[in-house]
Amino acid sequence: RPQHKKECKKRAAELHDEILFKQPESTHMGDCPICFLPLSVDPRKSALNACCSKIICQGCAYADTIREMKMGSLQPKCLFCRHPTDKSIEEA
Repeated sequence: RPQHKKECKKRAAELHDEILFKQPESTHMGDCPICFLPLSVDPRKSALNACCSKIICQGCAYADTIREMKMGSLQPKCLFCRHPTDKSIEEA
C-alpha cells in the first residue's frame, strides 16, 4: 500500500507538470489560416488584412515577402485571398 501511494503521488506530480507546461492548442485570436499555427496574443506578431479581414501570422507574412523578393517585381497581394494590397494607408 505505501508503494502504491508513492507511485500515485509521483504520477500526479508528472500530470500536474504536463498540464502546467503544455503549450496551448489555440489562443483567443484563433489560428493562422495559412499555416494553422496558433496566433500570438501579441498584436505585433500578426497582421490584419483589410481586404478579407483575415489575421495572418508574422511568419507567413515574412515568407511571402521573401517569395516576392525572389520572384522579382510581383505586385504585393493578400496572402489569403490574393487581392492586390494597397500601397499606402490612404489607399486602404
